[in-house]
Formats: sequence, C-alpha cells, structure tokens
Amino acid sequence: MYFAKYMLSKAQIKHISALRTKKKRTEHSQFIVEGKKCIQELLSSTFNLEQLYYTKAHFGLAEQLPENKKSEVDSTTLSKISGQKNPEGLLAVVSMPEQVKLEWQNKVYIALDSIRDPGNLGTIIRLADWYGVTLVVSHDCVDCYNPKVIQATMGSLFHTEIHYLELESELAKTPLPKIATVLNGTSVYEQEVLEAGIIIIGNEANGISESILKLANQKITIPKKGKAESLNAAMACGIITSFLVRS
Repeated sequence: MYFAKYMLSKAQIKHISALRTKKKRTEHSQFIVEGKKCIQELLSSTFNLEQLYYTKAHFGLAEQLPENKKSEVDSTTLSKISGQKNPEGLLAVVSMPEQVKLEWQNKVYIALDSIRDPGNLGTIIRLADWYGVTLVVSHDCVDCYNPKVIQATMGSLFHTEIHYLELESELAKTPLPKIATVLNGTSVYEQEVLEAGIIIIGNEANGISESILKLANQKITIPKKGKAESLNAAMACGIITSFLVRS
C-alpha cells in the first residue's frame, strides 16, 4: 500500500483552502497556484514559492526543489485543498510580491478600469505578456491572484508587470498619450503604431468611467460589420493591442 510522505493537519488544510478568498490572500500575503503549466511558469520566475504540494505522479516537477519547499501528499488530501473539481495533482502556495511604486516610462501600457470578470483579466494578462506590455489596474478590478484569473493567464502572471493603483489620479499625472477604447470613436485601423502611450480598457458592462474618459487624448473603436452589440473586454483589448503595438 502506498502512503504519502506528508500529512496535512486540519489547520493547514483550512489555511490553504482559505487562500481562495481575497480577504485571506491579503491577510497572509499568499496565494495558490494550480496546474502543471502555471506551476512550471511559476518555478521559472522570480516569485517566492512557499510550498509545493504534489502527488506521487508529479514528483518529476518537484524533484529539483529543496526538501523544505515540497510536500508529497495523496490525492485525497490534495482534493481537500484544491479549488478544482478534478485537480491535476499539483498545488503551490506562493508569497505575493511587494507592490512596487509605478514610475511612468516612455513605453506602452494597458490601463484597466473596473474589469470584473476573472477570465477577462486573465486573458488580458496573457496578452500583456505576449506583447511585453505593463498593466496598470484600478483597485476595483478583480484580484489578479484570484485562482480563476491565474488559471486563465496560463502562467503569464509570473512574467507580467502589474500595478494596482488609483487609476484616475495616476493617469492624470503622466503626459503620455491616453487612448480610450469606446463604441464610437476613430477607427483603430487608421492609427499609427503606438511607440509610447496608454491604452484604456473599460468595464465589461459600463465601459470607461466618465472621469477617466475625460483624461483621454483620443477615442478609438473597432469598426463592426455584423450585428454583435459588443466585444468582451479581453477580445477588444487583443484587437486594439495587436494593431497599435504591431511591429
């Protein structure tokens, strides 16, 4: 009979499970990561791994880690701490990096105003990683350490610079061009490549708030030919960014 090398106490299980809530993540400055792809990207990043919990089948991924950074558990135990219906057999507890003060530079940024859907934010983080773009995010956006966001990033969270901040006041401070994405604006296809500036993406239901919209130097849109009422935030962000940040 096979026995896992490490047994979790009820207190440990409760602590890890609680990290699925923003309140506890903030309280402990920790978050959880699940899935082989995300954990591979985590281990290749500068993020601080607190502990990797793995089942015997995934020993290969844990093999090179120091003994005090890994704990082999059975699948029953892993299912107790996992937020997934069918856990892959890997779960990491990670320290949140210290929030670094934003220093505006002469480059491209994506600013997110009140993005609430975890899938949208995760996809936008992946997009930002692809194009090497920094994200500036309003405090009322969904938490980037939300497990659903992390899953949607496919590991890009660990390679993307993200700043949560008071978006309106920070945008007001910088002379960088601010380009708002709206339903009625100049066609994105008429724009030149953006060498430096801020692409602003608004809330899924309400768009960009009026106070932030007033800061925009330019308003652009994606022309439509069909009958769709709108595009979701991540899709719109992808199209806009691919055109403005093209080589």
